[in-house]
Amino acid sequence: MKSLKISILIFAVVSFSQCKTMKLTETAPFKITGATYHNWVGGQPGVSGTNLIFGVDNDTNITFKKIYFQNKVVEGEIENRNGKKYFIANFSTSAKRVLVTKTTTYINGGIVMDDKKNNPKIKREKIPFNLKPNEAVISYILGKKKYYYKVSKIKKTDTIYYP
Repeated sequence: MKSLKISILIFAVVSFSQCKTMKLTETAPFKITGATYHNWVGGQPGVSGTNLIFGVDNDTNITFKKIYFQNKVVEGEIENRNGKKYFIANFSTSAKRVLVTKTTTYINGGIVMDDKKNNPKIKREKIPFNLKPNEAVISYILGKKKYYYKVSKIKKTDTIYYP
């Protein structure tokens, strides 16, 4: 019995010691020239979201990946506008309409499952950072290594209402 307890203890220590923590870099090899976000509301009930926009400079050899913001994470996109480069993310907060029939479930008009055995589970990625509402973390790849950089004091602008 004692050897079983010791084995479990050793297994637990080894398991926890192999967990990776995501460490933030103090400086990034690129420059953030501006950071803003705004909420938006669509013309139909329940359609809304948040757009987060970073102006970036000196980003050669960098691949931007994800943005962690307000307890959500999405893949970001690079956009060029008027000769300037932006890293942009859209966080949808739209409500999903779910219609369930005897054999098929539809979410926003798309077929999700054929029967109860294939019940879909929405997988939400857990945010590994403690962030204030005006802070975000950008994940990027430099060479073959992934880094995380925190951006603070992101300015909130006016909500946009679409017809």
